[in-house]
Amino acid sequence: MVPARGRPRDAEADDRIARAAVDLLRDEGPAAVHIDAVASRAKVARTTVYRRYRNRAALLAATLGQLAEAPLPSPDLPLQDKLRWVLEQALELVEVELGRGAIAAVLADADPDFTAAFREHLVRQLTALQERIDADITAGRIRAETDAEAVAGLAFGAYLGELLRHGRARPGWSDGVIEVLLNGTSPGRGRP
Repeated sequence: MVPARGRPRDAEADDRIARAAVDLLRDEGPAAVHIDAVASRAKVARTTVYRRYRNRAALLAATLGQLAEAPLPSPDLPLQDKLRWVLEQALELVEVELGRGAIAAVLADADPDFTAAFREHLVRQLTALQERIDADITAGRIRAETDAEAVAGLAFGAYLGELLRHGRARPGWSDGVIEVLLNGTSPGRGRP
C-alpha cells in the first residue's frame, strides 16, 4: 500500500468549514456561500477548502447535506401524521435550517448551483415520503388513484403558500391543509 501524499486532513478544519458554510447560508443566503467567504469565515486557506470541495457546486451540495434530516415517519402511522411530518419539515427547513433568503433564491433561480443542490436535497426527502404514501395506497388506506407525488408536493407547497400569503405560518394552518388533503385521498371518496 502506498502512503497518502501530503498532510492528513484536519478534522477541526473540516468542522470549521462545514459550520462556516451553513452559517453563511443561513445568515446571508446562498450567494454568500463560496470558497473565499467560507475560507475567510472558517479561518483557513482557500486551498484547504478546495482540498475538500472541488468547486462551489460541491460545497453547496455538501452544505445542504449537513442540514438536519428528521427520520421519516413510521410506515404504520396514519396518512394524517405523515402529512403533518411534511408540513413540519417544510417549516423547519425554511425557518430554521435555510432561512427565507435561500428559498427566495430557489424560486427566482438566482443561483443555479444552489437551486440544483436544493432540488436534489428536497427530491430525496419527498421521494422517500412518496414511497410511504404508495405503500398506504397499496394497503388500501388511501384511494387507489391518489398520486403520491402530488400529495407530497401539495403538502410542501402549502407551507410556501402560507408563507407568501401571511408572512409566517399561522397557528393551526397545518390542520386545515391536512383536512383538505385527507378529504381528497380517503378511500370511498372517489371522483364523481
